Amino acid sequence: MNIAIFCIFIASILPIVFVAFAKLTGGFKLGHNHHPRNFLNKLEGRASLAKSAHDNSWEAFAPFAVAVLACLFVGVSRPIVDQLAISFVVFRFIYGLAYIFDKPTIRSIIWFAAWSCVAILYYKAWSV
Repeated sequence: MNIAIFCIFIASILPIVFVAFAKLTGGFKLGHNHHPRNFLNKLEGRASLAKSAHDNSWEAFAPFAVAVLACLFVGVSRPIVDQLAISFVVFRFIYGLAYIFDKPTIRSIIWFAAWSCVAILYYKAWSV
């Protein structure tokens, strides 16, 4: 099993988990499915924070996925790529929780840790 590729998959699911939480806690009903973005943009409180975690998770996904694939393409050591990919996913999950529970300082620290994983992946791909 390719752990890093699996981590890309998990990272692609995190935004869906966060938006599901936003919908569940925000009172989403089937009728809102006609314009779900309008519904999500009107959320308040924890549901709104979960929606923001969702948005930010998509923003972080593409650079992470490309960095992992670049590393695998150029032949960076698989254990290094796997460890950084796992760390990214764990950090991003914690980041989402910190966002939802309104812990901005912790969220910023975790954001930096996750982004550092991506930066290191790019550096490893570039330096091969």
